[in-house]
Amino acid sequence: MGQLLRVCAMVLLAAAGAAAQSGPDAEARRALERFIERWNTGDDVQLRDAMHFPFATVAGGGVLVVNAEPGDFQAGFQGLRENEGWDRSLFHFDSFTVLRSSPDKVHVEIDYSRLRADGTVYRQSRVFYIVTREGGRWAIKVRAPARPLGPLGEAERDEIVSGARRAVLDFFTAFNAADADGTVDGLHHPHLFLTANGGFGVAASEQDGPRPDFGTMRQNEGWHMSSIDALEATSVTRDKVHFQITFTRWRPDGTRYWTVPALWIVTRADGHWAVQARSLFPATYDDR
Repeated sequence: MGQLLRVCAMVLLAAAGAAAQSGPDAEARRALERFIERWNTGDDVQLRDAMHFPFATVAGGGVLVVNAEPGDFQAGFQGLRENEGWDRSLFHFDSFTVLRSSPDKVHVEIDYSRLRADGTVYRQSRVFYIVTREGGRWAIKVRAPARPLGPLGEAERDEIVSGARRAVLDFFTAFNAADADGTVDGLHHPHLFLTANGGFGVAASEQDGPRPDFGTMRQNEGWHMSSIDALEATSVTRDKVHFQITFTRWRPDGTRYWTVPALWIVTRADGHWAVQARSLFPATYDDR
């Protein structure tokens, strides 16, 4: 009996180990390992092989850079060498943090360092990535700085989060008033929108929206209003806040029918906070 129990325990441990090495979170980690390996070649062609295109960088300050095709992207390695003395970079995988994941998309943050040829670390920060599976391949889809280069005091951080949070609340106020123009006014353009099933859309200007169709929502879904269930600032810089948000759509009888976890990136440009990017995860349906 003792031998049988030991065998069963070994089988369970092996299964747990295999599970830890598979699944979306593990695939996202491997994609980041491949990305930093290719980054350190200093070769754009090799690096692009660790990315999905279109590829977006959300820099903050209302800046969204979209590289539609691989040939559009250049990391600027020559400038890094000449201006910073860059030699290589490191991801610190002990800081690897999964914020949300689904079978085809993972949101992660990780610390990194830049080093010169003599091994001195001259820059350290934290970066956010969206890693996606497309055509059966996991690779980097979106990146955004996640930590300010200079320290934030508590009062300054609170003021930043308050301004960014107000932009989210104002968007939902316009949404619940069925004010399509108001929702568009609550966005910075270019505006990035990633659907739960892998869709990637960029609205270049206010004329491109995206503009909700409230009539269709009422007819097809019975939509009455939307609520914010959770809104947590997980990354705060001086001109950009990442919010982990969960929101719900309701019918007039109080039925909750569509609940969605998501990431919203809110940026400040010309003193104005607005939503710059949104990435949705699969919805749950709850008819309570």
